[in-house]
Amino acid sequence: MLTLDLATAPRWIDLAEGVRVLARPLDRITRAAAEGAALAQARALLGERTDYDRSVFNGIYVLIIVRLLARRLVTEWEGVGDVAGEPLALSEPALDALMERDDMLTAFWDAVIGRPDPVSAEGNG
Repeated sequence: MLTLDLATAPRWIDLAEGVRVLARPLDRITRAAAEGAALAQARALLGERTDYDRSVFNGIYVLIIVRLLARRLVTEWEGVGDVAGEPLALSEPALDALMERDDMLTAFWDAVIGRPDPVSAEGNG
């Protein structure tokens, strides 16, 4: 039987070190748009060079796509503070800085981007 998760409400996602974000569900259109934009931005950063290691390109691409999707999907956060320990307001620069941390990027990727397609996971793909 094919089951569909039609949830459109944001959900809280635990990242690491007590940080959590409220994120809208990722849909295929948003993901495809972010993938295209991330590919273009990664290529633009590297310019005409062809002598770079492929892992360099992949690392840049992953950071860019996570930033783009976090900006689009995250609506709130908890557990993020400034240098004085006061809660930090959600903003694109602050969200970008959070996603530059390997632990946060990996947790966001695993919870939002790297989730298996539910149809394929059920064997219905």
